[in-house]
Amino acid sequence: MTDTAAAARVVRFLRMTAASLALLSAVLCAIALVYTLYLKAPDPEDPFAAAHRAANIRYELLWLGTSVVAAVTALATRSLAWAYAPLFLLGLEAGGHVVHWLATGGRYHPLPPEIRERFEPHPLLVGVPRPGKHGPFTHTAQHRRLTINRDKAPDARRIFVFGGSTTYDAGVRDADTWATQLSRRLGPGFVVENYGMDGYSSVEILVQTLFAFRDAKPACAVFYMGWNDVRSAHLSTLKPDYSDFHLPHQVGNLGLQPTLAIESYSVVARLVVSLVRPPLPKATGTVSSAYDPKLAAIFLANMDLIVSIARHQGVKPIFVPQVIDHARHSTNTGYGWVPLVPYHDVPKVLDQLNDDLHRLALRLDVPLIDTPHAVQWHADDFVDDGHFNAVGAGRFADALVGPIERHCGP
Repeated sequence: MTDTAAAARVVRFLRMTAASLALLSAVLCAIALVYTLYLKAPDPEDPFAAAHRAANIRYELLWLGTSVVAAVTALATRSLAWAYAPLFLLGLEAGGHVVHWLATGGRYHPLPPEIRERFEPHPLLVGVPRPGKHGPFTHTAQHRRLTINRDKAPDARRIFVFGGSTTYDAGVRDADTWATQLSRRLGPGFVVENYGMDGYSSVEILVQTLFAFRDAKPACAVFYMGWNDVRSAHLSTLKPDYSDFHLPHQVGNLGLQPTLAIESYSVVARLVVSLVRPPLPKATGTVSSAYDPKLAAIFLANMDLIVSIARHQGVKPIFVPQVIDHARHSTNTGYGWVPLVPYHDVPKVLDQLNDDLHRLALRLDVPLIDTPHAVQWHADDFVDDGHFNAVGAGRFADALVGPIERHCGP
């Protein structure tokens, strides 16, 4: 009897320990939930702030509920296996956060469906906008970012704008993109269509121009690009079609790798799925602040071809040199979008590419609108180191409207 009573006391102690740990987990989850609901200020520059908040709330509610179930189970069952099984899941998830931090250098954030499903695969372009509403972004049935064109004349002249995420305008809602603001400033005589897409370089835009003008010919096509090409600078494996690094990475940049919804509810699930995903190629080469003539030659050859294609189809091409936030790059810290150029040297290299683009425009007799480079840009015009906020997009549109009217008018 003594041994039986002692064993019962041990079992009871272990059950209460499991219940206490589960309750502690519930308290921590509840604190995180209260912080998300009432204390955490949304990032005013994040267009997906509401979607991120909702994803965090779903995640915290799930694990709060799991913690409560674990505590009730530990108190109600006589089986230590049942008492500790839910606690094992909680411990595994907690450990997953530590592993994620060590592996990535950052916190785990559940990925909302508005971001996870924003783009869809394309056989030639890797990815294109998925039609529908994705948080603050609307994509048309033609796989383009929505440009709001109101009160336009029946014979309005069309302007197509091409580029990467800075043309897509990844930092603002539909009503604030520079394409929409340009359309508003141009008045009833012009319609603007936005062909910009996250990550697109001159390679993808070269492909776009082969087909974009066949159904509807615009008066002008505006090409605002360069930053995404600089991404491939100094690659030792650099190929003219960017198939060695940039295009494979677009699969990850656009969230087109196989993704399970459970990854937004468990850091462990994300870590496990990441282990079975095919690895993306690494940027092999030498880090340098020098201008890469091989990369520049590829970019300029692509721009030359883009001009030929546009003119062949009766469309007037226009170049706009790329603008990014020089002040933020001067901090020497930032994300590695251009992996082999020191962060603080990216503006210098991009300016050199812009200078070469200017010379190409003169040689090909292509209008180049350099008024945006006369603007005194500030950090307050950007949501990060190169994407405009609503104010910056408006200032950019202001710099374009006059030249666009002159070059694309009747």
